[in-house]
Amino acid sequence: MRNGLNITGVSEMVHEIREYPAEAIAAFAVQAPAGASAPGTVTSRTLTARNGTVRMARDFRLAHRFALTPDGSDAPPPTPYESALASLGACVLVTTVNGYTARGVTLGGISVTVRAELALDDTGRPAAGRPLENIRWRCDVDCDADVDTARSINRLVTAFSPNHRIFLDEAPFDSVGVTLPDGRTTPVTLPPPAISSDFRSSDFRTTCSLEATVTWEYGSEGRYSTAVRADGVRHESGPWPVDQAKQMLGIDRAPNSQEILLAALCAELTALLSGERIPVRLRAEGRLDTRGMLNVTREAPSRFHGLALQAAVPDSTIGATALTTALTTALSRSVLVATLAAPRAVDVALWLGGERVVSVNSTTADAEAVRDELTQR
Repeated sequence: MRNGLNITGVSEMVHEIREYPAEAIAAFAVQAPAGASAPGTVTSRTLTARNGTVRMARDFRLAHRFALTPDGSDAPPPTPYESALASLGACVLVTTVNGYTARGVTLGGISVTVRAELALDDTGRPAAGRPLENIRWRCDVDCDADVDTARSINRLVTAFSPNHRIFLDEAPFDSVGVTLPDGRTTPVTLPPPAISSDFRSSDFRTTCSLEATVTWEYGSEGRYSTAVRADGVRHESGPWPVDQAKQMLGIDRAPNSQEILLAALCAELTALLSGERIPVRLRAEGRLDTRGMLNVTREAPSRFHGLALQAAVPDSTIGATALTTALTTALSRSVLVATLAAPRAVDVALWLGGERVVSVNSTTADAEAVRDELTQR
């Protein structure tokens, strides 16, 4: 046991997933809304997940507000955009902790801060279909590891952190569908991304800054706080816990980083659909493949992938055409869908003992080069 993690069984697991690939797949799902929510907010619920053939009981609630500016309550929930950044930071943090633990390094402390810009339209709302820009994260590590070890681990994190990779890679929804009250399901064709990968937030007159900081506590446990600066005022939310399931070296204390990302997607789309006045229940899903995360199989993705979205309506008076049109419109206006739909670079900085030792522009090509290098050894 080191850093609260017991990874002695990893070698045994590698042999198992080579022989039984189905055991390498972890599948997560989130549903929204989950019960009544306060006005201007939506609460999502994590659903039972699977790790290979094992069920993982997951039942956490994540609330999000629709407006960038909170309503003045004492503990405002974050916006979906803040949570998306928190999901990136939490995944980077856990992957980093695993990396140091595997090298036999005891950590004194670690935190990850993620920042990005959100373009606003003339009304001060998120600009429709414009991705988050200038995404960057900084990892601060306190330990006795030498600089070369820290740089090596950070390089592996940029290749194998599933949520870092989903922000780097082109990762749109694999499938989208609508389910009517009679049980009929219809696939929805996603609109093509309207924004090219060279879009810059400077194209817009107004932007607001987003921030999420995740602090390691023990094992796979951490806490995250978020902030958005709108109209010159910084609005903070949190802290909120984050953890892994017991089957994934956690203690089931809180949702994990993949579930937080799915909840953020559901929350933003729920907010966009609320304008259509159609009662919709969303279910978002995604998968991890341990073969890719451990580079056991080169062809397996190391990113969080297999995103799927299903929209259902309880009202029998709403037809498939109306629901499909509303969902397609919401998807085309979504900031987070646009952010994941196109490949992008993420600026990465590593600070060790208070000194910056890494400053790189991380891309899919760089990450794949790391995987190729490891495969050829």
